[in-house]
Amino acid sequence: MPQRGPLQWVDGEGWLILSGGGDWQRGETDAVTAHILSIANLDRPMVVLLSEGERERGYELLESYTRLGGPGGEVVILEGAQRQRLNEPRLLTAIAEAGILHLGGVRPWILARGLRHTPALAQILKGYGTLQGLLIVGAEGGAAALGAWIAGSGQETTTAPGLGLVRSAIIAPQFTTTEEAAALRAQLRLHPGFVGLGIPRGVALALGPQGQVETWGEGAVTAVVHEEAAES
Repeated sequence: MPQRGPLQWVDGEGWLILSGGGDWQRGETDAVTAHILSIANLDRPMVVLLSEGERERGYELLESYTRLGGPGGEVVILEGAQRQRLNEPRLLTAIAEAGILHLGGVRPWILARGLRHTPALAQILKGYGTLQGLLIVGAEGGAAALGAWIAGSGQETTTAPGLGLVRSAIIAPQFTTTEEAAALRAQLRLHPGFVGLGIPRGVALALGPQGQVETWGEGAVTAVVHEEAAES
C-alpha cells in the first residue's frame, strides 16, 4: 500500500486524482485536466459517473476533456433509474476499456452507496490495479467519496463510509475557509488517526503508483491532522 506521511492509498498501476472541482465551462479545471491528460492513455475512452444531474451535463464534461485533447466515452448518472446500469455488461466493458474514470457530482454518499459491492466497482479496481493503469479522478463529491469517511455538510459531524481508496483520509473538496477547517477538525475528532484533506477549486492532489504525491493547479492542499493544519 503506497504511503506518504499520514496518507495511505490502495495499491495499483494507475493514479488517484482528488480534485476540488470548479466550473469547467469557465476553464477553472483546465490546469488539472491538462495534467490528467498528460499521464493518461488517450487511446482508451473515458467513463463518467455522476451522483446526480442530467446526462447532458455529463457529456458537457466529456467535451471539456475533448477540448484539451482527451477522448470521448460513456456517461452514467447514479441517481434514479440509471443506477441499474452498474450491472450491465456494456458498462463493465466500457470500464474495462477505459483509461480515465471520472467520479463527480455534489452528493458523495450517492456515489459511495451506489458503487459499493457492485460489479462496476470491482471492474474499476481491477483496471486501476493492473497494467491498464486506470486513472481514477474524483472531482467535488467524487473526491469526497474516495476517502475512508464522507464528512457531513457544514458544521454537521455525522459521517458516512466512503469507498476507502484513500484509506486514511476524510476529503473536503471546494475547501476555502477557516470555518471549513474547523468543521474538518470536528470530523477528525470522530475518527482519530485519520487526516483531513482540504482541496480548493481548481486544485487537485494526485497520488501515484510509486508513492508520488503531487499538487496540480494554482493553490495549495490543506492537510489537517488532529488539531494542527499544514499546507502542501
